Amino acid sequence: MTAPPADLRRAYVGLGSNVAPASHLRRALDELTVRFGPIERSPVCSSAAVGYDGPDYWNLCVGFDTSLTAAALVARLKAMERRLGRAAGELRLAPKSIDADLLLLGDLRSSSPPLPHPEILTRAYVLGPLAMLAPERILPGHETTVGELWKNFPGADALTVLRPDPL
Repeated sequence: MTAPPADLRRAYVGLGSNVAPASHLRRALDELTVRFGPIERSPVCSSAAVGYDGPDYWNLCVGFDTSLTAAALVARLKAMERRLGRAAGELRLAPKSIDADLLLLGDLRSSSPPLPHPEILTRAYVLGPLAMLAPERILPGHETTVGELWKNFPGADALTVLRPDPL
């Protein structure tokens, strides 16, 4: 097997939707596959909306290799959100057709964009799918695996894996 080019880094992206989530998440997965080639993904999880009264969210995490910079990758994710119906300047605590957040990019640590994404350590719907996809991954700046962080996460029961897989 041939090793990937040295300039490729593994990106982990969190995807979420609570407006026609099956449709929007399928379209996001299709777009990411067309742009980045084969992707890995976690199971789809359901959780209550946080900070407002709205429909439950479906969330998952995807992983793929890219040579893009963090800023360029975030710009592509935001453009994908707009193509899938998310308005620029939309309220943070409101229903969303699609939300795509860069969680990790290789071992990069950055303040802009924030990497690792700060919600990894505070939100079950971010940490859970990431841990299901890459349990042995160690967050840059930490010594514990994502799987161990999830195992000890106090809000883990707020997340439900959807079975059978709805996508």
